[in-house]
Amino acid sequence: MSSPAAASSPPPTPSAWPRLAFIGVLAACAASYQARAIGDLFDTLITPEGEVRAPFRAVSMGGRISDVRDEAAAAGLRPGDRITSLAGHAYEGRKTMAEALRGARPGDILSIAIDRNDGADTVQSAIRLQAEHPGGRSTVDITLTVALGIALPVVSLLLGFAVALRRLRDGRALLLLLMMMSFAQLPGVEIADEATWGPGWRVAGTFYDQVMAGTWSLWMLLFGIAFPERLPLDRRRPWLKWLLVGPLAILALTRAGASVAHVEGMAWASDLVAREGTMAALQIALAMVASGCFFTSLGFKGGTDARPDVRRRLKLLHAGAAAGLTPTLLLVVASVVTGRSIGTVAPPWLLVPAGLSLLIFPLSLAYVIVVHRAMDVRVVVRQGLQYALARRGVMLVQGGVVLAAVLTLTTLAGQASVNRPRRIQYIALAVVFVFVIRRAADRARSWIDTRFFREAYDAEQVLTGLSEDVRTIVDTQTLLTTVGQRVADTLHVTRLVALLRQDGAYASAYRVGEAPEVRLSAASPIAMRLRDSRQPLRVDLGDAASWVNREADASDRATLAALESELLLPLAVKDSLLGIVSLGPKRSEEPYSPSDVRLLQVVAAQTAIALENSQLTADIARETALRARMSREIEIAREVQEGLFPQHYPPVAGLEYIGYCRPALGVGGDYYDFVRVGEGHLGIAVGDVSGKGIPAALLMASLQASLRAQAISNPTDLATLMQRLNALIYEASPANRYATFFYGQYDPATRHLDYVNAGHNPPMLFRPRDGGVDLLRVDGGGPVIGLLPTADYTQFGIDLVPGDLLFGYTDGVSEAMNTDSEEWGEDRMAQAVRACLSLHPKAVVQQVMAAADAFASGAKQHDDMTLVVVRVV
Repeated sequence: MSSPAAASSPPPTPSAWPRLAFIGVLAACAASYQARAIGDLFDTLITPEGEVRAPFRAVSMGGRISDVRDEAAAAGLRPGDRITSLAGHAYEGRKTMAEALRGARPGDILSIAIDRNDGADTVQSAIRLQAEHPGGRSTVDITLTVALGIALPVVSLLLGFAVALRRLRDGRALLLLLMMMSFAQLPGVEIADEATWGPGWRVAGTFYDQVMAGTWSLWMLLFGIAFPERLPLDRRRPWLKWLLVGPLAILALTRAGASVAHVEGMAWASDLVAREGTMAALQIALAMVASGCFFTSLGFKGGTDARPDVRRRLKLLHAGAAAGLTPTLLLVVASVVTGRSIGTVAPPWLLVPAGLSLLIFPLSLAYVIVVHRAMDVRVVVRQGLQYALARRGVMLVQGGVVLAAVLTLTTLAGQASVNRPRRIQYIALAVVFVFVIRRAADRARSWIDTRFFREAYDAEQVLTGLSEDVRTIVDTQTLLTTVGQRVADTLHVTRLVALLRQDGAYASAYRVGEAPEVRLSAASPIAMRLRDSRQPLRVDLGDAASWVNREADASDRATLAALESELLLPLAVKDSLLGIVSLGPKRSEEPYSPSDVRLLQVVAAQTAIALENSQLTADIARETALRARMSREIEIAREVQEGLFPQHYPPVAGLEYIGYCRPALGVGGDYYDFVRVGEGHLGIAVGDVSGKGIPAALLMASLQASLRAQAISNPTDLATLMQRLNALIYEASPANRYATFFYGQYDPATRHLDYVNAGHNPPMLFRPRDGGVDLLRVDGGGPVIGLLPTADYTQFGIDLVPGDLLFGYTDGVSEAMNTDSEEWGEDRMAQAVRACLSLHPKAVVQQVMAAADAFASGAKQHDDMTLVVVRVV
C-alpha cells in the first residue's frame, strides 16, 4: 500500500545547486510580494469602513487629473486640472497621492493646490475624503478579492514551486514555475496597489507585479511548446518563437519600468510613461497571439501523439485552460474595444464566474501533473484519501458557489435603484441557481463514485450482464479484453492481469494498468490449488499465516507482489485450468466483499467456458485453414499430375488410341503413357502404384520419368528395360511402395506388339472378326516393380489385325463398387466394352466409365480408375 505522505525528492546533486539557488530567489521574491499584498487585502476585508478612496486619478507624471469623484468635484476640481501639491507636499508622482492617503480616515480633509487647465493662477482647495466602501464591501467584491487576490496566487505558487523542486533538472518544470508566478499576478493590478507600500517596497512590488503580469503569455507559449515534449515545429525552426518571445519580454520590462517611473515621478521617463497606453494595447495583442499558440500547440500534440496517456493529459489540460482563461480573455477584449476597465465592462453576475473560472487553469494543470503523473511527478496519496478529499471538495465548492451566488443576487435585489420586478427576478434567479448547482454537484459526486468507488447494485447488474455477454464471444483476445476491462471499470481495479496456459506455464495475455509481464509455472502450488479448488483465492502477502505464505514458494510470492494481487480467479473447465485472473487493489482501497467474490466467480466460470469455446473455435479455424491449404496443395498436385499424362498423342499409322485417368483423391497413383519410340513405333504403358494420394502420385511421377528415360533409346529387349526400371523404382521409393506395370511397344509396319506384364491386370484384346477376347499374359511376365532390388522379366509378343481393340485398365475400374459393396467385375466391364467396339476409343472410354458409374449408383469412388484403349484401323 502507498504511504499517505508525499514521497521525498532525492537530494540534489552538485550540478542542481545553481537551479535550486535560482528557484530560492524566485521563492523569496514571490513570498515577499504575496505576504505584503495578501496582508493588505485582509486589512481591507476585516475593516472595510476605514478604507478611503482616491478622490481622483492622475493620468500623467505631471499630475494631470482625470476620473474626478463626487467629493473632488464638490471641492471644485475638474478633469484636466494639474496637481501642484497634496497635503502640503509637492506632487512627484503616484507616490505623493499614496503617502497623502496613508493613514487617512473617511471624513478627513485633504488639502490640494492645482493649476487650472486654462492657465489661471494656482487654486487652493480642500477635499473631504469618502469611504471606499461606505456600506461595506459587496459580496461580488469580497468573492473576487478572496478568489483572485488570495486563492489564485496561493494555488498557482504552490503548484509551481512544488513541481520545480521535485524536477530540478527539468526545464519544463522551471517554465511551469514561471508561468504560475506570472499567472498569480495576472489579476493583481485590479486588486493590490503597490504604490501604498512605502519607499523601497513600492518600487520592488510595482516592478515585480508588472514584469510577472506582463510575461504570463510568454511563459504560456514556451510551456505549450515544451510540454509534454517539444513541439516538432520548434525542433525544426526554433527561431520562430522568438518573434513573439522577444517583443513580449521587451514590452513587459519597458512597461514595468514605466510603471515604476510613474509611481516615483521620474521626470526623465515622462515620454515612456506617455506611451504606456500604446504599449499596453500592443502587449495585449501579442499576448492574445501567444495564448492562441499555446492552445494550438496543445491541440496539435493532443491530436497527433501516438500514446493514449499523452493524448489524454493534453486534452485535459487543453480543456482546463480553455475553461479557465476564455471568460477572462473575452472580458479583456471587451475592455480594449470599449475603452473601459474590466471591473465596469461587465455586470457583477458575469464578473464573478469569469473571475472564479481563472482558478480552473491551475487546478486542471495540478490534476494533470499529480493525478495523471505528467512530467513524472508522483505524489503518493492513498486512493481512499483522494476519494474523501474529492467528495468533500465538491461539497465545499458547492457551498461556496451557492453562498456567493445567493449573496450576490440578494445584494443586487436589495439595492435601492432596483425596481420590484427586477428584484423578484434576482430572487428567482438565486433559487434557480441553487438547484442548478445542486444538480451539477450531484453529477460530480456520481462521477467521483464512478472514478473511485461504485454502487453494489450497479456492479451486480454490470457483472451479471457480462456473464451473459461472454457466451457469444469466440475470439480469445476480444474475450479477455471485454471481461478484463468491464471488471476493472466496474470494481475500479487498478491492476488486472489475465494469464493463459501455454508451453507448461501461465503467461500474461491481457493487462489493465501498469502490470508487468509475468509467467507462473503450471506445476506451482498456486496453479495446483486453483485447479483443485476451482474457487477464488484471496491473497494477503502481509499475513504470515495466510495460505500464500505457507504454500507458495518465493518466486511465486514475488510474482504476486509484482502484480499487487489481492484476488485470484480460476478460469477452469472440468479438471482443466485454462487460465488465471489476478485482481489488484480497488481504487477505494476497500477489500473485495463476499458479494464481489460471488459475482466474479460467476463471471470467471462463464469466461472459462467461453475461453474453451474460443480455443476450440481457434482449433477448428486452424484445422479448416490447414484443410484449405491441403486442398489447394492437392489441387496444385492434381494439375501437375495431369501435366504428366500425355498432352499430345503422337500420330501412328493404322492406330487410334486414348488414355484416361480419374483419381479417387484428387491425385493418385494410376499411370498411363504413350511414348514415341524410334521410327514410328509407339510405347504403351499402364500401371497402378500401391496406395493413394500424394505418396502414390510422387511414385507415379518417378515411374513416368524413369520409363521415358529408358524408352528414349528404342530398346528391343523389353525384359531388360523392365529390369532397369525395377532397379530405379526400388532405389527411389520406400520399402512398402511398388507398382503393377504393363508396357508394350507396337510396330505399325508389322502390326506386332511386344510387351512385358509386371504383375498388372492383363489387358484385354478384343477381336471383332471372330468375336473372341484374348488376355495378354501376366503369368511368367515378372513381379511387380519396385518391391525387389532385382527381378527377371519375360517379354511376350502378339500380332494384331485391323479391327482389333486393346483395352488396358487398372483394378479401380473392374473393382468399382455399388452401395451394396458389390464389385462391378471384369465380366461386366468386358460386356460394356463389347457394346462399343465399333466406336472411336474416346467414345469407348466414355461408354465404359458411364457403365461403371451407373453400376456404382452414387457410391463413393474408392480407387483410382484408369483406361487405355488402342484400336487398329
